[in-house]
Amino acid sequence: MKAVWTALVALTTAITMPAHALAFGDDLGSRGLGMGGAGRADARGDQALAMNPSGMSLARLYTIQSHYQYVTRDGGHLGQVSIVDSTSAFNLAGGVYYTYRKASPAGIPSLSGHEGGVALSMPLGPYLMIGATGKYLRLSTGWLEPNGTEPRGGFTADAGLTIRPTAILTLAVVGYNLRDLSTRQAPVGLGYGASLIPVPEVSFAVDLFHDFTTSDPTRGTRLSIAVGSEYTMSQRLAVRLGGGREGVLQHGYVSGGVAALSEMGALDFSFRQDVSGQAKQTVAVVAVRLFVPQP
Repeated sequence: MKAVWTALVALTTAITMPAHALAFGDDLGSRGLGMGGAGRADARGDQALAMNPSGMSLARLYTIQSHYQYVTRDGGHLGQVSIVDSTSAFNLAGGVYYTYRKASPAGIPSLSGHEGGVALSMPLGPYLMIGATGKYLRLSTGWLEPNGTEPRGGFTADAGLTIRPTAILTLAVVGYNLRDLSTRQAPVGLGYGASLIPVPEVSFAVDLFHDFTTSDPTRGTRLSIAVGSEYTMSQRLAVRLGGGREGVLQHGYVSGGVAALSEMGALDFSFRQDVSGQAKQTVAVVAVRLFVPQP
């Protein structure tokens, strides 16, 4: 009887809960969000922790970063602090981060989660970089996954590969949450990306992402596509634009952002606005980055 009751609760939750409430929302950082979710092939510094760990080896940077993300629907909040150092004389880049997430969807208990991770990357010659992130996720929820279990989290990992065949073209492939935690809060996924930087001030990116966990089993995996661009003026102001379609939520969206830059650090703001699909939402991110000077 207990098994039957659990199954009924899980089925009711899956039917009545809005699809977007089944996840806290992607944390792509300010630059990634402003470029529409694209940038896996050019994920430098703190952006590499979320999008592609091998990207830490793309540039010599030592950054300390903090950002806050707000999602209008369901009162979603996210805060993160991170440190990334790719200035080692041994060509080994490393990063650490901690993230706290909280959401309050209507009709179900609040969701919260803690996540911490350590990332490493290194170049294998001038054209190839590899990287991996080990992370721990702890979830506190009052609802069940569709299979009737309560998500708890655990240890999992991401792994990335970046290829730079020419000075202006970079390609990437990344696997996410390779140890399946059986929760929609940490979906198993596979991402691909390409970045074109014709001149140092201008970059273009296009990404694809397959979600193997949050998908509807009757329709197979869901494919998301993102495109974005960035223009930096006089190394003082970066302007970002992007957009795409999120396959899981069936939402089309646009995004944008700006960053004020200096030798000491940067102040970023980015947003994303859904323009199609049900239960449209707005996401905003504010980030502060400190650039540690090198001797």
